[in-house]
Amino acid sequence: MKEKITPFLKQRLHDPAIAQQYVAQSVDLFRSDYNDPLMEDTHEMVKGLIHKYPNRALIKVSYQCAAHCRFCTRIRQIGQPSGTLSEMEIENVLDYLFQHPEIDDVILSGGDPLYTPKITSSLLKKLSQLESVKVIRIGTRLPLQSPSSFDTVTMTDLLALIDETGKLKPLHILLHVEHPSELTSETEAVISTLRMLKITLFSQTVFLKNINDDVDILESLFKRLYHLGVLPYYLYHCDAVQGLEHFRGNIEEEKLIATELRKRLSGLACPLFVEDIEDGYGKIPV
Repeated sequence: MKEKITPFLKQRLHDPAIAQQYVAQSVDLFRSDYNDPLMEDTHEMVKGLIHKYPNRALIKVSYQCAAHCRFCTRIRQIGQPSGTLSEMEIENVLDYLFQHPEIDDVILSGGDPLYTPKITSSLLKKLSQLESVKVIRIGTRLPLQSPSSFDTVTMTDLLALIDETGKLKPLHILLHVEHPSELTSETEAVISTLRMLKITLFSQTVFLKNINDDVDILESLFKRLYHLGVLPYYLYHCDAVQGLEHFRGNIEEEKLIATELRKRLSGLACPLFVEDIEDGYGKIPV
């Protein structure tokens, strides 16, 4: 995965919590042995659609993001143009969902669905009309990586569509936030805009060694998110992807941090600490 950093993030690389997430180490640029411990490729039923669990499916809209997080679970794929769904491939995804009405919960991921607003708009229009799909989720880091992207006409159109879709069925946006430093005034302004839509905002966070594996840092992060109207959802142990070992902390130490967070935070402000177990078992509370 090539290094990719937005102009917005480049202005903030003096902050170690930002630089460590995005600046590639020289060895990263020449690796080719990244694995797929969560077996997503095994469960990709049609291009872009992963069906691992009975009632829910994940759709990889593309492999494109505004910036490349060095700890990404899909580091083997991100940045490749081959992942971008065509209209025909979107129809294949919808046909699979139609044939599997047991799937009532769909997650749009990637890549970053908000980074490719035209493709995401096409998917949302069709998903909103599919009776069997009761809930839609969208995962994104765009408000943290490029808040100015929300000023474009294309994004304005997508947000209007998200608002309309949210009137038809529950729609949730999950912000992937790792550190309080990421919650700039520009990012908070975007979060305020998203709060005006007919959606619910959640957050997801990954424990990152020497970046956020500190109870005070995470307490500050989750309090600020909660005060902004974003409900902390998951706190992950970093996935066992080859090449990401320097991001993986000691899970016993993470348990102590998570336990202390439970004491310090309101229930709604405290995420569930989980590990995504290999071989398809899913997210297990630690």
